[in-house]
Amino acid sequence: MLINDNTYYVSEIFESIQGEGNFAGANSLFIRFHFCNLSCIWCDTKYTWTEKSGRFSKYSADELKEIISNSKCHHIIFTGGEPTFYRLDKLFVEKKKFHVETNGTLNPLEKLDLKLNDGTGVYRDAMEANIIGQFNWVVSPKLSNSRQGFNENSITFWANQDFNIFKFVTKSSPDIEEIENVITKFKIDRHKVYLGIEGKTLQSQLQPELVDLIIKAGFNFSPRLHIMLWGARRKK
Repeated sequence: MLINDNTYYVSEIFESIQGEGNFAGANSLFIRFHFCNLSCIWCDTKYTWTEKSGRFSKYSADELKEIISNSKCHHIIFTGGEPTFYRLDKLFVEKKKFHVETNGTLNPLEKLDLKLNDGTGVYRDAMEANIIGQFNWVVSPKLSNSRQGFNENSITFWANQDFNIFKFVTKSSPDIEEIENVITKFKIDRHKVYLGIEGKTLQSQLQPELVDLIIKAGFNFSPRLHIMLWGARRKK
């Protein structure tokens, strides 16, 4: 498989509400891209990881722009998988509000030339800064609870931008301590940090004691509304 400037592999397209982050509750069109460079143990979209992990379809930029233009939704969410494998700037449509959910390991302003674990090649040119700077980027660096690592150069890049927030997945109080260390090391503005609770059931999200710790630490809480309403159902 090959990903380049003119190729978009999409796992699914659907309409729902944004479940997390700084636009939680917004009526949105989701475009979930296929392929990822991480393998978080608690990931709820493992079907997007590799060529053989799930079904996907190939689109051109014009085909996706037509879908975006025809959608009644004002908010367009690029998610994955890892959407920064793709030239998202080429999908820009006037009068729509774009959001990108990324793991934060890649810099959209740099060229990509990498091979994924399944052999898929990713060759993407740098995105246009004046376009992607209009997007709302939700950057989700992975803590040790994911058993993945940081790309420190990329996190440094994101920490110095004004068009993104940071969203961390927490499981327990030690995660909050780890987040404190991360934001101190990379000089991340605390007011841009949102913490969500890991889990795929309603009960997993109802942890007031953990939310009390999030509040005490001065972070924003990011409820997982889609999990609370529909559990782990796809296209929700």
